[in-house]
Amino acid sequence: MEIADFFYTESQLAKALGVNRLTVCRWVKEGRFNIQRVGREVLIPKWEIELLETKPKRRKRSPANKP
Repeated sequence: MEIADFFYTESQLAKALGVNRLTVCRWVKEGRFNIQRVGREVLIPKWEIELLETKPKRRKRSPANKP
């Protein structure tokens, strides 16, 4: 087994989620993930992303009907 089997880099996660790498960097800085640092590399556990994907999404409120 290799480390790539358990972790994403910021770039890999951005590509997997279809967002910009800087967005992932911001999420890491906000503390959304429990990360591991190896030197200057930030590693995000794959199981945390799986938890995000299975979490029910918030529903947007519909705008109030105004007369």
